[in-house]
Amino acid sequence: MATVVHPHVHADEFEMLQENAGWTLDMELIAGEAVVVPPIGEQASSTQGELYLALRRWQADTADEGVLLQDVFVALPGENRPAPDISWWSAEHPPPPPLRALDRAKRRIPDVVIEVLSPSTRANDLGVKREMYMRSGVRELWLVDPDARTVTRVRPDAAPDEVLGEGSTLTSELLEGFAIDVARIFVFPFPVSPADGGS
Repeated sequence: MATVVHPHVHADEFEMLQENAGWTLDMELIAGEAVVVPPIGEQASSTQGELYLALRRWQADTADEGVLLQDVFVALPGENRPAPDISWWSAEHPPPPPLRALDRAKRRIPDVVIEVLSPSTRANDLGVKREMYMRSGVRELWLVDPDARTVTRVRPDAAPDEVLGEGSTLTSELLEGFAIDVARIFVFPFPVSPADGGS
């Protein structure tokens, strides 16, 4: 069996590579290794979209002034530049302006990080990235599993992890007033209408 080898790159080299490519390279820097991140697929993409829309609606409804972003690089301590699926910074701790005009890595630890598991990212999300987020000061991590249809809330000050399935409501002490039925996150596969050839 072939072993996948990821090139070792320093954080400043990684950022220069991304900057030269307009920050479009499909890779993250994890523990000093440049890891290619392929497209996540329909199911994970749909789940990520549903969560992001729910959080945007919550922001609009509650006038939350935090910063909510999808797929942006975050500069974590050490040789780590992940691009979480969704990140939220509270209004009290927003990411500062970029250091350079072309810099797209956010240089403050998000309060909440959300990773949607897909076949290509599952091992890293559940392993090295989970540990990296907790070590770096992320206050809450959601590991969203479209296959199991669960959301696992990971917090550095709470054990064991909270696993929420369909029939549960996802809330967070950090996101005052936010609540969504877990079942609403997992709408894929979409129902086929008769006009599309369904019965």
